Amino acid sequence: MANRSVGWVLVAVFLFAGVFGVAGSPASGAGTTLMVGSATVGGKAQSVLVDPKGMSLYYLTSDTMTSSACTGGCAGSWPPLLSTGAPTAPASVTGKLAAVKTANGSQVSYNGHLLYRFAADTKPGDVNGDGVHGPQQGTWHVATPDTKPAAM
Repeated sequence: MANRSVGWVLVAVFLFAGVFGVAGSPASGAGTTLMVGSATVGGKAQSVLVDPKGMSLYYLTSDTMTSSACTGGCAGSWPPLLSTGAPTAPASVTGKLAAVKTANGSQVSYNGHLLYRFAADTKPGDVNGDGVHGPQQGTWHVATPDTKPAAM
């Protein structure tokens, strides 16, 4: 009987930790960190923005600075880059980072472009989504440190 009680206590501790943001759970407020990786884009080696796992990041031309055109089923193929706090990047990334409330959640933007990953990219350096035309009436582009600010 004592072992069963210990098990329930452990379950209660894990539930408490998950609800109150203990031990690095997503509720802890930590922001997502963007990094710079390397990929071959259009036949040329180029610096690209990547997520913490080294996966390439993209933006969609039909998004606005505050609204995602890629939600629901689209977000299954193009998962939005979400953050529970203020996003960060190394000093070499000089563009403006923000966390923007969209239908997808608190989505990271760079220079006003909402950021996504592409499900068909399977390893760091893949940029299979660059130039893809989506049903959202836009085109997907790999995000680079030089990505120009979004039009107002």
